[in-house]
Amino acid sequence: MTIDPFSAADEFEHADVDTVVIFVDIAGFTAFTEAHGDHRAAELADRFAAIAAGALGPGDDMIKTLGDAVMITSSDPAAALAFLRRLHDETRRIDGFPLLRAGICAGAVVKRRGDVFGSTVNTAARLAAVARPGQIVGNAEAAAALRGTDFLAMTSLGALRLRNVSALVEAFALDVGTRHQEHVDPICRMHVTTDAQSLTIAHEEDTYRFYFCSTACLRRFADRVGDMSTSPGDGDLQSTPSFFAEVAAHFDTLGSSPNGRESAPSSTRSTSS
Repeated sequence: MTIDPFSAADEFEHADVDTVVIFVDIAGFTAFTEAHGDHRAAELADRFAAIAAGALGPGDDMIKTLGDAVMITSSDPAAALAFLRRLHDETRRIDGFPLLRAGICAGAVVKRRGDVFGSTVNTAARLAAVARPGQIVGNAEAAAALRGTDFLAMTSLGALRLRNVSALVEAFALDVGTRHQEHVDPICRMHVTTDAQSLTIAHEEDTYRFYFCSTACLRRFADRVGDMSTSPGDGDLQSTPSFFAEVAAHFDTLGSSPNGRESAPSSTRSTSS
């Protein structure tokens, strides 16, 4: 028997709806897994999914969980931003919880058996993938609906070429205060405060200070920068430029220190506290 794809499509039970698709994941989840192991990573992902479910509003639906990510639909862009803000507030209350990143895309989807499909879904996932830690990235339709809201700052990212999305997507970074103000462990990406163990690396006129969730992460960081077998403050370390680029990228600007001064270190001196 031959299946006619056109007649099959006619009989396909679904609904074509306009919605806002949200993808949110844990920034640096792979790094967290490497630093703390599979079991802690699985526990973190499970806890995140539970927090996201608890942050849903009247117009929100939890569509699915995907590893360390959740996929949500909201009735409109304002509801989507309100959900993300509630989610951020809940995770900030948890000591050490990593930063989140999100993509939102307003548009049409195919809804079937509690799931949603289509280019809007794919675009939302890709926008989340390009978002930086603590950042929300939305498409032009979502951004247009949010212009003029008093709690939102918006920055154009231009037309982006997203993986497996044929057309360029006009994207915007949406700021609703979802960035942590403290620091992030550069090894495992956990959110830490200035009371945590720190390592200061000085190079020429620039000073880099990094904070760590534990001695283990501090030592792993130091091992990647250089040999810390000498006493703190006395060891000349040979840094790896690519590693500093990786760390700098984590702080949002390639080649810059956490305090915003630009540098590409080639040799360093460290002190720990």
